[in-house]
Amino acid sequence: MTALENICELITQPIKVLLVEDNELYADALNILLTKGTITVKSVNSAEIAMGILDNLNPNVIVLDVMLGDKMSGFEFLSFLKQQIKYAHIPVIIISALSHQDKITEGLSLGANDYLVKPFKSIELILKIINLSKIKYNTTKHLNNEPILNQIAVLDVVNKLSLDFAAIISSYIQQNIDFKVSDIVKKLGTNNSKLEEVVKKYFHKPPVQYILTKRLERADLMLRNSNIAINNVAYQCGFKTTSYFCTTYKRHFNCTPNQARSSQ
Repeated sequence: MTALENICELITQPIKVLLVEDNELYADALNILLTKGTITVKSVNSAEIAMGILDNLNPNVIVLDVMLGDKMSGFEFLSFLKQQIKYAHIPVIIISALSHQDKITEGLSLGANDYLVKPFKSIELILKIINLSKIKYNTTKHLNNEPILNQIAVLDVVNKLSLDFAAIISSYIQQNIDFKVSDIVKKLGTNNSKLEEVVKKYFHKPPVQYILTKRLERADLMLRNSNIAINNVAYQCGFKTTSYFCTTYKRHFNCTPNQARSSQ
């Protein structure tokens, strides 16, 4: 049994993937590769069609190409999704042949959960889909166990405070702005305990850990898609020392920055 088959056997919840890709051959190949175990794929070739089926499909994850031969680009569709309360919670993975750092930064700043440069390993995409769908499932499960009035209150908070928090963190990290959680609390006009409560409910980790994860994710993308020196990657992602960055990176990704770069 292959590693991919072992992974797919561990999936216990149905996962619906909406694939937005206008290259027919590439879409067909991805459809075959991703349809494993309980993963099902709905493939469309334009953002407009995707918008029309979102409500009925209710996907767990959206896999989105950037260069769509359509009136709406992948980035424009992503921006639309993140501005709509009923869609903003759906995880989005960008897939693109555009490997320039500016494009990766743009995708992440618009709210994408990840950015994979073509060609990529199918097992990597499948693992990201599984991990992101777990977060969405756990959030939905938590809300379903709440009384209806509490659900409304939680959703109001989650779709405003948590999304504002995530947007600010993404922006600050992209711009390499030095900040603390207390700065974010002040900017959001809330308090420490409320922010901690909301971030834990939506992202399943405290604010400090969420920020660290986002710094590491950006560093990982930079390592795999640029030739920037590791010490500069660490600095640009907000780490004070290269040694701390390397230690934290290895703990999070189970490999060193050098190993991640050499594997590409």
